[in-house]
Amino acid sequence: LPGDSEGSGLRLLLVGRSRAGKSSTGNILLGERVFRSNFGTQTVTSSCSQAQGRWGDEDVTVIDTADILNPRIAIGQAYKEISHCVRLSSPGPHALLLVTKLGQFFEEDTKAVQRLQDIFGVHVLRHTIVLLAHAEEAAEGSLQEHLCSDSSNALLDLILQCGRRYCSFHTRAVGARRDQQVAKLMAMVYQVVRENGGKWYGNAMFLEPSLTQEKVEYHMGRHKAERKMMERSSALPCRMLVGFKVVFFVFAMVFLNFLLVPKS
Repeated sequence: LPGDSEGSGLRLLLVGRSRAGKSSTGNILLGERVFRSNFGTQTVTSSCSQAQGRWGDEDVTVIDTADILNPRIAIGQAYKEISHCVRLSSPGPHALLLVTKLGQFFEEDTKAVQRLQDIFGVHVLRHTIVLLAHAEEAAEGSLQEHLCSDSSNALLDLILQCGRRYCSFHTRAVGARRDQQVAKLMAMVYQVVRENGGKWYGNAMFLEPSLTQEKVEYHMGRHKAERKMMERSSALPCRMLVGFKVVFFVFAMVFLNFLLVPKS
């Protein structure tokens, strides 16, 4: 079981860009309206908060995050909420639920994923499940069709980085439908825990006895540099392939020109 001596039960961290549906997802998970939410365009969660519930025999703590993945918010406020988030989820979350609206994965979501790695480290996606919220508002069709019809490959790439873990979520579900989808999601959470040896996710920030703004800034700087290094490393084979294609094309054109030019 994921329970540990530093706090029994599961700790689930809700992350995602503003207005993605984090708070309503947390309410569905816990079976009651504990987080403020609405279905409009205005951000409701102004500060990270947590609430407890149970799933089967397991105590579950859900942490709802404020707009910590938005790089445009004031630096001081961002560091304050990141510190708050780390304290609420200490010694670390067992799984992160990355919430995005089904059929609406935009550039803002991609930047939010980068920001998530800059805060928690590049390996955080090993503990992450992609949760496609507001599925009830999407047009008819299978989940696979929605994924394949996405205008870019960014969402599919993210799902692959998260070990192919994703599920759709009706953020207004009640009764049996609510129980069924929560059971499916919790099965994925337990899978994440098993794949990571029963250990929650943590980084150096969780080990800081006093997490100041300067320390948050320091750790995020390290994580951002590591992310960019990893992105460059993964892009190198693609650049080499493109370079090879260019060389091959030039060689082919020279060879073709040699064949077509009449000999004097």
